[in-house]
Amino acid sequence: MILKKIFYKKKVLVTGHTGFKGSWLALWLTILGAKVVGVSISNPTKPSHFETIKLKKKIIDKRIDIRNLSSLKKVFKKYQPDYVFHLAAQSLVKKSYSNPIYTWQTNTIGTINVLESLREIKKKCVAVIITSDKSYKNIEIKRGYRENDILGGKDPYSASKASAELAIQSYINSFFPIKKTNVVISVARAGN
Repeated sequence: MILKKIFYKKKVLVTGHTGFKGSWLALWLTILGAKVVGVSISNPTKPSHFETIKLKKKIIDKRIDIRNLSSLKKVFKKYQPDYVFHLAAQSLVKKSYSNPIYTWQTNTIGTINVLESLREIKKKCVAVIITSDKSYKNIEIKRGYRENDILGGKDPYSASKASAELAIQSYINSFFPIKKTNVVISVARAGN
């Protein structure tokens, strides 16, 4: 299996490892033989998939708020991951209306903090930053969205994710140009 060869004995940092998608990803990576470091503020749901699969026993579980840059940088610097998957987010549109500042801080500033922490990596590293299909400006098209469609967002959640996308592109161009860096960054826009 090719994936087992890629991740076997590699250090993989997963932000948002206690969430539904993050816990599945972290579990899959452990099955492939990766040494997983999870970074999350808490378990976001009850029941919790993270708790049900007893993931805490299989990985290094760090409870850190991604809004805390100094704590996040320390984890990146200490573990020097080979791969980073950034899934941590405030992911609910409804909650973004009741707590917009938290949403912006988590989704935009949290992503910037991950990007800043990637600057602590002194070896080859591949980072996959997960944003959202809500990053696109909602213009009610029937064909679905394409990668080069305009970004936007009418609600705080969507706008915070579109802003994170702009920050990612800024960091790639400013600090991680493809031919001058050990850190390769890609973006995946996840949907439901």
